[in-house]
Amino acid sequence: MSFLNAIMLAGIAAVSVPIIIHLLNRRKFKTITWAAMKFVKLSVDQNQRRMRIEDLILLLIRCALVALLALALARPASKDTVSDALGQTKVTAFVILDNSYSMDLQGRDGKNTFEEARSAAQETLKALPSGSAVGVLLASDIVQGVIDEPTYDLNQAEQAIKDAKVGHHATDLYPAVEYAVKALKPLQTAQPKEVYVITDGQASGWRQNSEIQQLIADNQGSINFYVLRVGEDDFQANLAVTKMDISSGLTPINHPLRFEVEIANHGVNERQDVTVDLFVNDEESPRDQVNIPSVVAGGTVTVPLFTRLEKEGYYAIRAAFKDPEQADPLAADNKNHLVVRAVKELRVLLVDGDQKGSDVRDHESFFLQVALSPVADHYVQVDVKAPEELTQTGLERYTTVIMTNVPRFQEPDIDLIKNYLRSGGGLIFYPGDKVDREYYNEELFSQHGILPSPWGVAVGDAGQDEQYVEFQKRAFEHPVTSPWNNPEFGSLGVARTFRWHPLEEKVDGESKLKESGLPRVVLRYEKKALGVQEEGELGGPAIMERNWGKGKVYQFSSTADTDWCDLPIRGASVVPLIYRIIGSIQANQDSGLNLKVGQPFRKTLAVHQTSAEGFVFDPGLSKTNNLTAQTINGEPVLQFEDTHRAGFYSFQLKGAAATAQRFAVQPNQRESDLRKVADGDLPAGADVIRWKSNSDFSDMVQKKRVGAELWLWVLGIVLLLAGLETFLAQKFSQSK
Repeated sequence: MSFLNAIMLAGIAAVSVPIIIHLLNRRKFKTITWAAMKFVKLSVDQNQRRMRIEDLILLLIRCALVALLALALARPASKDTVSDALGQTKVTAFVILDNSYSMDLQGRDGKNTFEEARSAAQETLKALPSGSAVGVLLASDIVQGVIDEPTYDLNQAEQAIKDAKVGHHATDLYPAVEYAVKALKPLQTAQPKEVYVITDGQASGWRQNSEIQQLIADNQGSINFYVLRVGEDDFQANLAVTKMDISSGLTPINHPLRFEVEIANHGVNERQDVTVDLFVNDEESPRDQVNIPSVVAGGTVTVPLFTRLEKEGYYAIRAAFKDPEQADPLAADNKNHLVVRAVKELRVLLVDGDQKGSDVRDHESFFLQVALSPVADHYVQVDVKAPEELTQTGLERYTTVIMTNVPRFQEPDIDLIKNYLRSGGGLIFYPGDKVDREYYNEELFSQHGILPSPWGVAVGDAGQDEQYVEFQKRAFEHPVTSPWNNPEFGSLGVARTFRWHPLEEKVDGESKLKESGLPRVVLRYEKKALGVQEEGELGGPAIMERNWGKGKVYQFSSTADTDWCDLPIRGASVVPLIYRIIGSIQANQDSGLNLKVGQPFRKTLAVHQTSAEGFVFDPGLSKTNNLTAQTINGEPVLQFEDTHRAGFYSFQLKGAAATAQRFAVQPNQRESDLRKVADGDLPAGADVIRWKSNSDFSDMVQKKRVGAELWLWVLGIVLLLAGLETFLAQKFSQSK
């Protein structure tokens, strides 16, 4: 026996009240001699014994009423959970079902881990006593509230579990556990509260183990936590296609395109003879194939694959293992998807702030012009303009506009630049000796938030060649420079910079404009190694970037010509670097076509298309989703949010002339690491149950429940005694 509101047991002390009243009401008689009283005294003596017994019976009933009423308020519950006339106590619970893509793993017995998890969830529902309430959450790195508030309709919960599907998100169980606790904690119910987490035990899903531990500790005694482990108990190897990128950054038609494909071995053993194919659109035969002799355990290998794109338009590119079965039974990361736009030409505008030299080779933009477009019929077409011609130039036809040593801008120029960025254009700023640094810092950085950083006071001496800094040679993090992590891609560290404007990563008073994104470092300087050091120390930024509106802005710290550095004449470095920057600007214009899993697809419509409709076809689920226009940020948009599975999707506007548009969704590569967490490393206070080896699951859970509450039965007895007391009081008061 236990009490859910034990403090009310203090009310039993009120039993003394009827006793005190009884004692106070006892009558004291004064003897008066009266002749006729002898007949009354004879009658009283005969009935006095009976009256005392009747008063004692009423007193006992009244004391029992007070005691039982206090007992009922204390809410007694039986610890015996065996089904009987009282029944098992009802519970309020949440079932958290891990649906990250590691749950799609095929076990050695051929069974899918998620199917086993569904069975465990259904058995969990069956173990709930009749009349219980349950909520159902799907957990990955997002929380999907299938039934986000506990329902008494267990059939609805069972159907929701049957309909649940694996997504291609990574695992992070803390948000779902936190959601369940926040939903259960304020519920005003004496029913036991329970949280069931059904997962494969992937280590990456418990990164916030300490936070989950704290949640359990804070709710100890009020919420019971269970972790049901499904799937294989040991770590399984996994080979994954983790990344695909266009080497040059640009995608001209009828030119060989090099795709860098990264393969990762998440196993503990070396993998040999791994074959990777490159497919274009829905072609059954690969355009290219490469064999990797060996991928060491825990290592990665980057290989090149080549193809040509014959005409302008969008192409769906897929890199995949030749034989998926040779890789592993986790299919989601055995391929990688990318949508690219092939173009006939790209147009770049160079705004040259120093064209006074008679020799064109002395112009600020000369080396950039040669690097971008080395021959007349090159696919990169370059126009050169003076700053004063900017407002007469239609910027919308240029993929990128490069400002080289431009002293300052007029107000109409600023408006032109902002509108260009809002439409998805790209800007690159180079400093120089003619640049009004204070103007740029005040206007373009502080006021309009266009520059990623203010330009600091120039340091270094461009008149000598002995003191210089170099670009970093390792640890490249930005997508533009990440290919240089592969030594085969060459080195940016050979270029020397003699004078530069320092850039700042974090600046107080950064622009608060909504259109201005956060600044990021693209490339750093590296201090020269000293003594026996093999590598120098990474220093401040050499190139930074930020998003602005729908466009992108890059900022260099040194010049576009050779006045301050020798990067412009190092073709092996400057050409791929500037191409990748321009390629990132073009890719940013198509960024809505290459999404992370869970990121919504948006198609911005023309102003007059507010009633437009479209649909998205998901080939993975063979499902067509209809879309209707909605207004987002003042623009009509068709939005599709159900991008929880990786692969290619097809979007199309409704209408006879509409053509289909492919877009790609990538899984979270963190999920490819299938290492398991040990039971002992799971949060203390949670009961860990190995689903395959625990057939007595229901009994284990029931042992922790309080049992059936008895207060209603006690209250019934109180009412019966109250009725009995009323009846007897009336009966005893009648004349005898």
